[in-house]
Amino acid sequence: MAVSGGADSLALALLLGQWCKSNDIALTALTVDHGLRPEAKDEALQVGQWLKKYDIRHMVLNWQGVKPSRNIQDRARIARYQLMGEWCQNNDVNNLFLAHHEGDQAETFLIRLFRGSGVDGLSAMRGISDFPVPLGPGHNVLLCRPLLTVTKKRLEATLRQMDQPWIEDPSNQNESYTRIKVRKMLQDSEIEGLNDHRMAQTAARMGRVQSLLQAMTAGLTQEAVTVYPEGYMQVNMSRLMSAHEEIALRCLSSLVKKISGRRYPPRFSRVEALYNNLKQEDFSGQTLGGCLVSSIRAASGTDHITISREIAAIEHKIDLENCGSYLWDQRFEIETSGEGRLVKKLELAEWRRLCSDYADLKKLKLPKRILYSLPCMILMNGDVILPNFIPGFEEKGFKAVFLSGDEQNGA
Repeated sequence: MAVSGGADSLALALLLGQWCKSNDIALTALTVDHGLRPEAKDEALQVGQWLKKYDIRHMVLNWQGVKPSRNIQDRARIARYQLMGEWCQNNDVNNLFLAHHEGDQAETFLIRLFRGSGVDGLSAMRGISDFPVPLGPGHNVLLCRPLLTVTKKRLEATLRQMDQPWIEDPSNQNESYTRIKVRKMLQDSEIEGLNDHRMAQTAARMGRVQSLLQAMTAGLTQEAVTVYPEGYMQVNMSRLMSAHEEIALRCLSSLVKKISGRRYPPRFSRVEALYNNLKQEDFSGQTLGGCLVSSIRAASGTDHITISREIAAIEHKIDLENCGSYLWDQRFEIETSGEGRLVKKLELAEWRRLCSDYADLKKLKLPKRILYSLPCMILMNGDVILPNFIPGFEEKGFKAVFLSGDEQNGA
């Protein structure tokens, strides 16, 4: 679990420690030292000393390298999750517990409301959610927030009852941060209903609406979308357009995110523009969020679109150091052997070379927009091989699995 030494995380660490001890489960508390404050190192050591009294294992993870001068909070948050996520993967830990409480939920709801968020944003934080930053291939890591209905005052009272001090983070008093401004507004508000409990309740109700919309979107995806191992998807247009507009938009947004392998879906206004363009009879294609959306008009009259990776957006190369699993372009999980030197996108020169060596490849009916979005592997001797789902490479090719769902980002 994550523990900073503040009242919230320290209370969760002690409560979770008691539960784990009773259930014979190993618990490790992780503290990230961002290196942004000189006292942070001593605070991390203090947390370790406190937890040692309760027989809770403690690890300090250090954010190395040059620190940013702008967007410090956001960059530190990403680094914090990256460090903890990698530690969890390296130690076969599936669940990372966080001490977000009712006040945090209320603040998140209001911040997103002020930013004009829709249902997804206003549902704020969930009790169990996907990991927020991309991780390498391997088992998933989930975020667990068991305290979302618990007040901060109650957590502080728990520590006082246990005669356990905690650390006060000075940044919690810095009103230059939006979250601190919102916190102060909630604390000082004289408007009836503008409080932590009411805002957190509303976020929970929005979460139920979000769950319904996600279930309906998943149903449409299963009905209208065909996934291909070559890393693209085909969508039945008649089924897409017969669905409710909100569900169709969510489906398109989800597909673009999955194909691109990006952390976030494209802006909703751009998805709406794509949706409206798809209604036009002369639609031939467009790019969106690192993807290419192309029209297919079959002789039978059934119209489809394909969503594939935009070739120009693929820059990822993997210099293979040893055998193992690698995530390429956030889309394909690659299994390598000692023969591989490099994984990159397939280009014209490699394709021509392969076709001269393997005549049957010329029969492969893949459009160029799909073909040149595939990974290829350069061997130590300079030879080029393709994934084992390509005909002729079932045995000599390398294993590549298209991550067509939430497993892309460890979700």
